Amino acid sequence: MSHTQKNKSYFLTITTEAQADLYLQLSRLEEAGFPALQAIELLLKTNQKLKKQILQFQRFVKLGHTIADSGYRAGVFSPFDKNLLQAAEASGNMGTIYKQLAKHYEQKVKRAKKIKSKYYLPFIILTIALFVQPLPAFILNEINLLDYASLSFGRLIKVVLLVYITFKLPFWLTHGKGQFLGLKNLVYLLQLKLPLVSTWIIKRQLNVFFRHLGLLLAAGLPMIDALPKAVNTMTNPGLRAQFNSVILTIQKGEALADALVNVPVLDYQTIQIVMAAEKSGKLAKTILHQVKIEQEEIDLKEDLLTEWIPRIFNLLVSLWVAASIITGNSIATGVSI
Repeated sequence: MSHTQKNKSYFLTITTEAQADLYLQLSRLEEAGFPALQAIELLLKTNQKLKKQILQFQRFVKLGHTIADSGYRAGVFSPFDKNLLQAAEASGNMGTIYKQLAKHYEQKVKRAKKIKSKYYLPFIILTIALFVQPLPAFILNEINLLDYASLSFGRLIKVVLLVYITFKLPFWLTHGKGQFLGLKNLVYLLQLKLPLVSTWIIKRQLNVFFRHLGLLLAAGLPMIDALPKAVNTMTNPGLRAQFNSVILTIQKGEALADALVNVPVLDYQTIQIVMAAEKSGKLAKTILHQVKIEQEEIDLKEDLLTEWIPRIFNLLVSLWVAASIITGNSIATGVSI
């Protein structure tokens, strides 16, 4: 019982939006020179929704734990953030890292809201279409109220479930209850092999890796410690495996650029940028700058997708409703879905 309870406190228990806000407040309090316990006391007054977690945070600090470990145990810092903040505490660089984490999570929140906003209208249009499509049959008394409700509500529930399962299935098969099917390795393999999808996944995960590597180095962690932690932030084990030789090479004292030559998914330009950054002594700064450029490019492509997918979807729904009304196949179409 106690063992289970202990593990529960190590899970992140706050939203991404709450993380962004918390790190922003911590950065301002750190900049103002407030000691840790006093800063946490002020957090309690401005974060009533997180009162339970912050009280836990405060309790662990009073027990003598570090800020990083206390926040992790209280469920307000993620495992990676804990590692990052531990390095920042050791180097006296907490304010800078708080700011970087606040900015990182704020961008994630803005991105998620932007993407969601693009799909509200298609969902509303689909919902209206599902209720309008069997309406002529109901008006003409070809179906009763119960049949109409079954066709409209029933199909809406099916569509919502289908979309939900489609998005959740990869996670269920790799980390969730679907692991017993033994398809985890197949899912990870497909992520790296499917045309278009693989390019998108690899580019995103590499950007995540470099972002975390840059942050860890900026926090003061030596490369030999920072590299394995950054590699572990990539979710695809096949992609992580390509960096095993890099970790071994770094442990032998070689330069990062020389080690990265053996990674198949990295291009020549990336390695040259790392090499120039190492020679200039500005590796962390250069990596984070390059990550920002890459992220902007990824965001532009995703913006294009989020612009066109809803448009195509709206067109298909409109054509389906128009065709079913014209041909009078509302009942048959409804039953077949």
